[in-house]
Amino acid sequence: MGKRQRVQRRTGAPPRVAATPANLARARTRFAQGVTAYEQGRNTEAADALDEVLAILPTSADALCARGMVAATLNDRDTAARCLGEGLRLLASAPDASTTEAWNELGVSQRALGDLEAAETTLRKLTETISDFAPGWHNLALVLSEREQHDEAAAAARRASRLMPDHPGVLALLGKELRAQGRLNSAIAVLRRSLASAPDDVDVLTSLGNSVFYSGDIDEALSLLRRACELHPEISVTWTNIGTMLYAALEIDEALTAHQRALELSNGEPAYRFRCSAALLQKGRLAEGWAEYEQRLDGDPPLRRWAGTPHWDGTPYAGALLVYREQGIGDEIMFASCLPELLELGKKGSHVIIETDPRVVPLFARSFPAATVRPQTKECVQSEDAPPPVAPDADFAVAMGSLGHLLRGTIDAFPRRERGYLLPNESLARRWAERLAAVGDGPYVGISWRSMIRTAERRLEYSRLDEWGGILTVPGVQFVVLQYDDCEREVLDAERRFGISIHRWRDLDLKDDFDNIAALMANLDLVIAPRNAVTMLAGAVGAPTLAVGNEGDWSECGTAQLPWFASVECINRNVRQPWEVALRATADRVQRLARGEAAVFPPFAPAVSPRSSV
Repeated sequence: MGKRQRVQRRTGAPPRVAATPANLARARTRFAQGVTAYEQGRNTEAADALDEVLAILPTSADALCARGMVAATLNDRDTAARCLGEGLRLLASAPDASTTEAWNELGVSQRALGDLEAAETTLRKLTETISDFAPGWHNLALVLSEREQHDEAAAAARRASRLMPDHPGVLALLGKELRAQGRLNSAIAVLRRSLASAPDDVDVLTSLGNSVFYSGDIDEALSLLRRACELHPEISVTWTNIGTMLYAALEIDEALTAHQRALELSNGEPAYRFRCSAALLQKGRLAEGWAEYEQRLDGDPPLRRWAGTPHWDGTPYAGALLVYREQGIGDEIMFASCLPELLELGKKGSHVIIETDPRVVPLFARSFPAATVRPQTKECVQSEDAPPPVAPDADFAVAMGSLGHLLRGTIDAFPRRERGYLLPNESLARRWAERLAAVGDGPYVGISWRSMIRTAERRLEYSRLDEWGGILTVPGVQFVVLQYDDCEREVLDAERRFGISIHRWRDLDLKDDFDNIAALMANLDLVIAPRNAVTMLAGAVGAPTLAVGNEGDWSECGTAQLPWFASVECINRNVRQPWEVALRATADRVQRLARGEAAVFPPFAPAVSPRSSV
């Protein structure tokens, strides 16, 4: 009973004691004893003494701040935030030399409790007033990073690094934020400085390893992460990072071993199982890979929708079946290749409802007329304080990305299509035929070179337009922009650099107008793109397409091609090779097109050798 009362007293305000002269004298004595105990590292004793003081003087700003500092040392963040917040409020003054540490610990405690907005406010007030306090800048950078305000986080981390130029933690944070800004080379340089100061710091080894990996130096990245595993073999995230790198390098068996170790250490963490799915799918072990791929639905954040509606198991169904989106638009279009088979599995009187991205509703409705197609419903995600949501008009529900698991369990389950499965608008297609003819004789080649997300990590996946000289200078070809974000500067630079013209239309919304984009693609002789939404849409409408990327992507499902589409050929490079290898092979295909040679798409084939070149 006594122990329980002690815990209660630690987690809330101390019980009041009358402020008699004797008690006030005792409060002064106990305050001095508490401060001395804190300074000498006897924190539990300090907490007891200061609790006695606050029982007599509950509004003593000095006692509250002191008690908050003791609580922070004991990692009791609830008490720290409460006492420091109240104590500093009672002082009613800006941070100064006497309260700097208290303001800093208040911000740290607020961050630890998940109140990032309050933590940012506290730490901004501190750094604006005490501009040379490095820990304040460092902690502010941590808060801004968690709030995904990466430009401001990098600026705060840089201020901290100027005040503590050799602090490995500060340098590691600055490196992470520079990487988040896409400044990969600068990030690597800063992280190397951090590693020089702390050669055995696992966080620094991991951050540098990941950054070096994104720059393309997989061998050094693996060396750094393996060093981290040698130092701390019990950290599961390091093992799963190694597995991801080995997968990219097509060392699949070793990747699976690393992922398995991560799963053992984490008791089957769903996020790690999802990562492992890529290696299994690339290996061609589709049944196992799809089972792990399903873990994405219950990850963080959860993607499963309509959790209160029975999940469809892939067998013939009666009643209403709801198919809902839960991924990016490119994957959604790719998995939509399974919808024709899904529709055929319905028994008499059954009905399919497809909830999809609003941008493709007209395209899907035209292509799957037997189904009801509507925009994605928003109010259908599981929340912690509510029962699982139930679809009001469906007997079963299934995620679009789960159709691979249910309908593509082997490579033989992929149909050998002769054309695409999405139908462009015929009148729009005729209009685009006229607009293309107006720019000159073909062949007409649509181009995209990256995703819309421009992070340092994406450099490993995508080439740059200024590297496409061998493609864009093939004579007699009309190139058309399909890149779906603000790329005008890149296009103008390429036009000047290579002395060419690349066609684009200001009235075409390449980000949102999928009906017009599909109609344009239907008139192109070739589309060149990485594995982004452009490739997926082009393949879905049956446009001849070259998917330029890295060998062994999971979407190839153990083949050397994309079995989801009839008209897509993969032009791959090994990640240890420069992009020039794949771009040179792509230029060769464009030259053949310019000579009038028809595109011939290879059948599904075994995966390429990990060490082969294009």
